[in-house]
Amino acid sequence: MPKNIIENVDTQGVGFAPILLHYFKQCGIVEAIDNHVPTDPRRKVLTHGEACIAMVTAILFQVMQLYRICRFADETTILKIILPHIQPDQYFDDRLADTLDAIYAYGIGNLEMLITRHMILSFNIQTEVCHNDTTTASVYGDCNNRLSPEGIRITFGFNKKHRDDLKQLVWSLSVSSDGAFPLFEQSYSGNTADVTTYVEQWFRLIDLLGDRTFLFVADSKLASSENMTTIHDHDGFFIAPLPMYASYKTALYEAIDQHHQEVLIPHKGRLNRGFEVPLPIEHKGKSYPFRMIVLFDHALFARKRRTLDNRIEKTRAAFNELSAKLNKYRLKTEEAIDAACQKILKKNQTADLFTYQIENHPRLTYKNKRRGRQPKNGKVEKQAIATDHFSVSLTFHPDAYEKALDRCGYYPLVTNKAGSELSIEAAMQAHKNQYKVEHTNRRAKGSYRLEPIHIHTPQRIEAYLFLFKIALQVVSLMERNARTNICLRDRGLDNFMPNKTDYRTPKAEYLLQKFEYVVHGEMRLPDGNTYGFVSKLTNTQRDILEVLGVPEACYTYEYLFDTS
Repeated sequence: MPKNIIENVDTQGVGFAPILLHYFKQCGIVEAIDNHVPTDPRRKVLTHGEACIAMVTAILFQVMQLYRICRFADETTILKIILPHIQPDQYFDDRLADTLDAIYAYGIGNLEMLITRHMILSFNIQTEVCHNDTTTASVYGDCNNRLSPEGIRITFGFNKKHRDDLKQLVWSLSVSSDGAFPLFEQSYSGNTADVTTYVEQWFRLIDLLGDRTFLFVADSKLASSENMTTIHDHDGFFIAPLPMYASYKTALYEAIDQHHQEVLIPHKGRLNRGFEVPLPIEHKGKSYPFRMIVLFDHALFARKRRTLDNRIEKTRAAFNELSAKLNKYRLKTEEAIDAACQKILKKNQTADLFTYQIENHPRLTYKNKRRGRQPKNGKVEKQAIATDHFSVSLTFHPDAYEKALDRCGYYPLVTNKAGSELSIEAAMQAHKNQYKVEHTNRRAKGSYRLEPIHIHTPQRIEAYLFLFKIALQVVSLMERNARTNICLRDRGLDNFMPNKTDYRTPKAEYLLQKFEYVVHGEMRLPDGNTYGFVSKLTNTQRDILEVLGVPEACYTYEYLFDTS
């Protein structure tokens, strides 16, 4: 039994706060904000830059309400580590709201330029390809814009989660293809159509990057004549899937039916293929020589074939059901039956695969020629009455099915960048990387709980979303550093995921989760002196710090708490 027993040890969690502190210093967020957004002289303790860091930290710890940050700062040591000179009671919601107001008044776009440019230079982010996408964020409450006429309008619109009972805003986010690093964000009113946001976002990226030679990648709503021609006329470059309007669909099918040669493209262990044809577009009396790149994808082919077969089976089943209802109720005339058949083919999109024929086989019935009681001994006169009796025969056309099958798996992209600068393979890769911005939006609304937004003033919501983007930037930089360093050393993480060694694609959430039980503490020894400590790091934790580029000294008591 030991001679000296330490009865009391006070400990508090440290978590991944030292990692955040290291990245905050590298990003220069506090300095950028404080140098351009002066703090009211009456606020003598917490600057706007420090308040922003506190709110970004709270977002990463999923503390989304401003009034809860005071308690968060008091019950944990996270903010004590990042901002050791600030007392927990300084993070009250009115003070943080003042910072949101100051950011909005200075100009959110101006601060975005300053901070993001510094990050791009510090971490050498490549921005040759930029992706853009929009999402909706729901808001609980009224968010009455009459109290605040400036800013966006929180209102009802097309909700992508089908919550038509909630007001919303539209959030547009642009990211780089290099590590899905968020470049620019902007909020729009809740009833804004996505198609109207792309050109503005493209101009914003030009202001941020100081260049317009980057490739702007977005979804099919970018491919409107107005959007494409505006970007082209201002010497920009874009690529997007073509929407299946009637004219574009006809051009696609003609290209598929008439092409003679395709380029093989290796992708994920398979050989995709593609070809291109000119796609001249007329707009306001001017012709634009765009390219239509048609790509074939095996997974898409399998999905479309299953869909095609399902539509054929549903058509047959619908006609069989219709046959049982003929000559009854509202299906007693040829016109009504023809309309029902057309409706089935239109609903299942199988008018090219089936034809039908309506046949009438009248049936004769006999009835008394005279009304009333017939004479007992007299001969009853009968008259024949012909009644329509329709039937429908359905004919399947195998040749049309084979033709439709040949078109399965192809999808079109449109771009204005020349083939000498953007090959078919590079175009396919740029389009397939569009998932990066989609996954970023999914992560924002999933892991980090972007919605519901708990702030009710439009200007403050816009400023808060700016801070939310900074939180996503920090997370993205962590993942990018980890994967880059793993690639450079050609060795992944061991004992990181269950039953996996040499793990090379870690997510930031799981990297930071490994530090959940790191604590610091203070204990009084029998000699009367008080000693402080930080719990010893495991081999996995040290390995994670190495790939994140964070020195192990950041997890020492001297670095975190020794103010001498």
